[in-house]
Amino acid sequence: MCGWSISWKTVAEKTLSKSGDRMSRDIRHIRFLELDPRMKLLLVVVFASATFSAPNLLALIWMYLLVVVLYLARGLWLGAKKTAMLFAVFLLINLILSFVPQSKFAAGVGMILFMLERVVVFFVMGAWMGSKLRVSDFVTAMQNMHVPKGGTIALAVAFRYIPTVQDEFRFIKNTMMLRGIGLTVRNVLLHPVKTCEYAIVPLIIRSMTISDELAASAMTRGLDLESKRTSYREVRLRATDFLYAGAVISAVIAGIVGSALLGR
Repeated sequence: MCGWSISWKTVAEKTLSKSGDRMSRDIRHIRFLELDPRMKLLLVVVFASATFSAPNLLALIWMYLLVVVLYLARGLWLGAKKTAMLFAVFLLINLILSFVPQSKFAAGVGMILFMLERVVVFFVMGAWMGSKLRVSDFVTAMQNMHVPKGGTIALAVAFRYIPTVQDEFRFIKNTMMLRGIGLTVRNVLLHPVKTCEYAIVPLIIRSMTISDELAASAMTRGLDLESKRTSYREVRLRATDFLYAGAVISAVIAGIVGSALLGR
């Protein structure tokens, strides 16, 4: 019995040791992928600026590919899929317009598409930044940058506001389906006024309530106090943050320069 108890004890210790090693590796992996909020914000600004200054379609395609890679690098598979589909739609419309004869209508559509396919990158990168973002870490990072508290509170509420509104809109769609007035193409075409009323009015009311609740939550956490805010988690820039951001920015610059040279 003593031998059995020792063997079982040894097996348990080895199992716990392996589990602990695996957990520590997972934590290190997550920590490596968890960029500092300041670096995320920098990448959002870089991509938004680079997309607007893209000299040709080739540079724009390169930016789209980098955005999808950033989503995949953080394990955001669904976000990467949706982003790739959105970009593919823009490129498909671009391809169709290239075969359309020149006219005022085609020029107008082309101008709208030109703005949309560049502006959308800012929102897509904002969603990338907001995914898995700890608002407390973001507030601490902004405080370390000595950003005015008004701007910090506004950004913190915005990052919490958008996902909450998305959840509320999903609940509204489920409720409409239960009542037989689902938000479908058929209902939008046959009953546009009623469908919009049932979908938008509750969303507007809930949005106003959510904004008040999030603002009250920010005040409750002491974000408006004059004293310096402390954080349970350590938020600081690491070497991996600079390497990650440096590699991405280098790829962006290389894409713009390369596309400009190839476009000559």
